[in-house]
Amino acid sequence: MNNINEHIPSGSYKVLTREKRTLQAHLGCCVGLTLYDSQRHIGGMIHILLPEPPSNNPPEYPEKYASTGIPMLLNEIFQMGGKPENMTASIAGGALVGPVSHQDINLDIGGRSVDIAVELLNREGISISKSETGGFFTCTLALDLWDGSTHIRPAWDGNGNPFTDHHVIPTIKEIQKTIDTLTPIPQTALKILRIVQKNDYSIETISKELHKDQVLGARTLQMCNAAMFSGKIKIETLKDALMILGESTLIHSIITVAIENYFSQNEGKGYSLCRGGMFYHSLGCAVTAQAIAAKIDGIDSQTAYTAGLLHDIGKVVLDQHIAPLCPLFFRELHHHKSDYLDLEKKILGITHSEAGAILANGWRFSDALTAVIRHHHHPAGAPKIHRTLVSLIYLADMLMSRFNTSYEIDKMQYNHLAGVLKDLHLTTADIPSLIDVIPLQVFNYQQTNH
Repeated sequence: MNNINEHIPSGSYKVLTREKRTLQAHLGCCVGLTLYDSQRHIGGMIHILLPEPPSNNPPEYPEKYASTGIPMLLNEIFQMGGKPENMTASIAGGALVGPVSHQDINLDIGGRSVDIAVELLNREGISISKSETGGFFTCTLALDLWDGSTHIRPAWDGNGNPFTDHHVIPTIKEIQKTIDTLTPIPQTALKILRIVQKNDYSIETISKELHKDQVLGARTLQMCNAAMFSGKIKIETLKDALMILGESTLIHSIITVAIENYFSQNEGKGYSLCRGGMFYHSLGCAVTAQAIAAKIDGIDSQTAYTAGLLHDIGKVVLDQHIAPLCPLFFRELHHHKSDYLDLEKKILGITHSEAGAILANGWRFSDALTAVIRHHHHPAGAPKIHRTLVSLIYLADMLMSRFNTSYEIDKMQYNHLAGVLKDLHLTTADIPSLIDVIPLQVFNYQQTNH
């Protein structure tokens, strides 16, 4: 029987007995902890998001935090017969958010999570066999439940492809051909998006447009029934969706379905680290941006959601061109600390932001959405009127790339973070609370909806 790889999302844990299965967590600022009892062959992994809950109130999801999640993991292993004297632990992750300022060292979210983990393990008398934490790199932590072995590897390692410096830069004509051959976002969805952007619409108008595309309507209902949107309530008609979820969530579902179908092209060939990776990353950015927008004056949460969902559409264009060059791309990105867009320009002759802007203009997106797509890696270059929205998407993108690294190749340049926080009237001290408001469903949508 082949070994099964199981991904442990941020803010969750799992405990299993001996079987042909490997638990994995992709880690940036998050911390991963594995425990294995070599006598009873019991193993577990937790993917920790933050050091501790932000208040003294009982947290809704205690497994998100080192201080409350690790005791849950330990208790489950103990209940299954595990003994501290027979257990070993491995810890990985905890990278710094980025070199923002001297205050960032004090922020050190991952470092504080590691400190709590070590303290709890020492208290139980559990030895730590491996510990690779800190720095700025992303890594993968894996626990083989068959023999208890653990591995900590750089995220770019182990893809089995040889590095090469030989590559052919695609021509603009080839890039344009790719744009022309991709299946575009459905016209119905684009029309609904334009109606919503004008901020002068009725739900009756949107429903009328949606009924023109039966496939989009059916997938919208399926999306509405996803755990992320509705939980356990069964939604069978668009009218039900409107009554139960509300106008905003229904519109989110329509646009999300259209974007998911668009991102599904060239599935997993280049930027994606897993099946559907580009879409899951964009969905996470959308919900993260919406959550942050609710804490900031002057940004419409619906616009923030849509902008987060659309910011990386240019990657679909470049995905098939980057696929054969992934080893080179990874090496340059991580070993030589290359700027993400500069590296795309060097290898492909065009950046995903530029490719996305071509799509945005062709699909007649609003100026605000086009600015986000064009400038989300470098907000200072955005038109001043749209800079707050672009800064918000940069921040959401950065949080997703550091606290949920398992979906796609990405690397935000942190030298823009201080200016972005200033634009949004935030400080580094606000970052933990921003992470905490991100709905946990963002991190396990892949598991619950597929």
